[in-house]
Amino acid sequence: METVRPTIESLQNDRIKQVVRLRDASARRKAGRFLIDGWREIELAAKHGVAIETIYFDSPTDSRHERLSIQVDLSDTTLQPVSPKVLERISYGQRDQAPVAVAITPQFELQRLQWQAPQIVLVLDRTEKPGNLGACLRSASAAGVAAVILTDPVCEPCNPNTIRASRGSLFTVPLAVTTRAEFQAYSRHYRIPSFAARVTASTELWDQDFTSGGAFLFGSEAHGLDHDWFPPAPNNGLHHDFIIPMRGSPDSLNLSISTAITLYEAVRQQRTI
Repeated sequence: METVRPTIESLQNDRIKQVVRLRDASARRKAGRFLIDGWREIELAAKHGVAIETIYFDSPTDSRHERLSIQVDLSDTTLQPVSPKVLERISYGQRDQAPVAVAITPQFELQRLQWQAPQIVLVLDRTEKPGNLGACLRSASAAGVAAVILTDPVCEPCNPNTIRASRGSLFTVPLAVTTRAEFQAYSRHYRIPSFAARVTASTELWDQDFTSGGAFLFGSEAHGLDHDWFPPAPNNGLHHDFIIPMRGSPDSLNLSISTAITLYEAVRQQRTI
């Protein structure tokens, strides 16, 4: 059964100081822990196998932990009541006294994923902005993709802004973090068709055949995809470039918008077969 402790009221409490430090990326990496803000996000994480160590909540005004403990297994979780000022100190942004959980960072290993046609996999290379990553995860979850794979990411998946922007989808979509070289080897092993979004491509999105599924590749917000991604020869014709047609002055679309358009075009095509 989950453990409930006496209310913490001091901002100088050592445990609270440790929680505050987890707002920093280097502290998260060192501790192997990260923070989750909000009951909905905490519940999604717990339901999908993320180990929740402690939940900090405002005890006088929030009894939702009782309903949460019925819906998910919190047998190894400490429920820690805190004062409103303490909760405000450890919270990310304005969450209206939402609880904060300390969770163990999952192992986002590529090899636990096994692709099978006609699955759709979203691959994001060197993604820089946590908000964009979160929005991409949200679209990927809505489109029902098999997995999201991050190659050499600049921002970490467990960044608080990523979790918030994803609306908890970070926990509902199978996720892997790897290098470009490792993913290319993985792709060759499974003979995964790849479709790379490039502003220099000659074939429009609508003219690609996505019915057999594959990996949809998107580069960083600032630089796009390098041209050494999947040269045609080693991939036996499995690699394709495409462009999302645009009217007007923009030279490119926001990363999260581009991924959403492409994923839903693939879903649309697969529904017609």
